[in-house]
Amino acid sequence: MSLGHMGVLYSLLVLLGVSLLAPGLSGMLRVNIGRTWLIADEADARSHLRGLNAMMAAIGMLALWACWDLERSRMLVLGLGLVMLVVVISRLYSILVDGPPGTASVTYLGIEAVLGGVFLFWPPPPLV
Repeated sequence: MSLGHMGVLYSLLVLLGVSLLAPGLSGMLRVNIGRTWLIADEADARSHLRGLNAMMAAIGMLALWACWDLERSRMLVLGLGLVMLVVVISRLYSILVDGPPGTASVTYLGIEAVLGGVFLFWPPPPLV
């Protein structure tokens, strides 16, 4: 794998890892999660929201874990690409059903599309 390829993968994996791990852990550990905006202010709804935040943090951890031994992390990088592809499809479906989002959501859509494309179509090469 070339240095450029490694540099792109490392930088995108760290970007994904940090951008998911920090808010995921923050949301998971927040004491008053959803109290001001959650429609169903029940323990079940808050538990579900904490679980979603935990999944987000776990995906961030997996992205950072892939950096540990990038050459052997081909399947993990492909899996992260698949997750990003599903997120992109979900956002596109939301645009179709819910209407056009704001600038932040469109920016996230673009970043997620780039991450998914790179991870799926330019992962670490298979080990020989």
